[in-house]
This record gives sequence, structure tokens and C-alpha cells, in this order.
Amino acid sequence: MSKAVQFAFALGLCGILFGLCACKNENPDIDEKFIAAYVDMRVAEQMYGVTSPMTRLYRKATLKKYGYTRESFLAETDKILMNSDYWKPFQNRVVARLDSVLDPESFIKKKEEEAAKAKAKKEKVAPKPGEVK
Repeated sequence: MSKAVQFAFALGLCGILFGLCACKNENPDIDEKFIAAYVDMRVAEQMYGVTSPMTRLYRKATLKKYGYTRESFLAETDKILMNSDYWKPFQNRVVARLDSVLDPESFIKKKEEEAAKAKAKKEKVAPKPGEVK
């Protein structure tokens, strides 16, 4: 192969690799209820200790509250632990959740703002009664 063909091949390969890296999902899909369940269980461990009977009861109640079985919760945990792209966003969301637990007023304010935005968006989409589009 000529040097021009080799160069073109190498350049094309670099372009493809760059494209694959650039298309990486920066905000992976991590279920919000998993974040809440994880935080609840970590708080229980801090309050009662990792191996106490109270913590075990709390874990069972938390899994039930959020609709997880032990196996499905562990599978979700493994998904995050095995994929490095999930770890940092997961930690950021856990910290945000903990902050909201520690500062409930800001959490309530944030939820109210989200509800107001959703309502405004809904009103923009749906015509008002008697209004013709």
C-alpha cells in the first residue's frame, strides 16, 4: 500500500474512533427511584450500623417501598459498578439527593419549580378551551 492510502486509512480510523468517543452518553439513564432507595439504605446504615437487625429490616422495607427485589437492586448496582460511565453521574445524583434530604426547603422549592415548568409546557402544547389553532 502506498503511504497516501495508509495515511488515509489511519486518518479515517482516527475519525471513527473520535466519533465514537464524542457520542458517548454523558448523562446515562439511572432510575431516580434507585437513587432514592440507595440513599435511604445508606442513611439507615449510618444510623443503625451495617449489620444491625434494624438496618436489615429497613433495607427490606426500602426495597419494597421502591419496588425492588434484592436481586433487581443488586443488578442495578452491578450495572453502575461495572460501567465507569455510570459512576460519576450516579455519585453526583446521590450527592444531590442527600443535599435535598439535608435541606428540605430547597428540595421542595426545586420540585415546585419543576412542576411549574411542566405546567407551563403543558399549557403551551394544549390549546385553551374555545381557542382555535
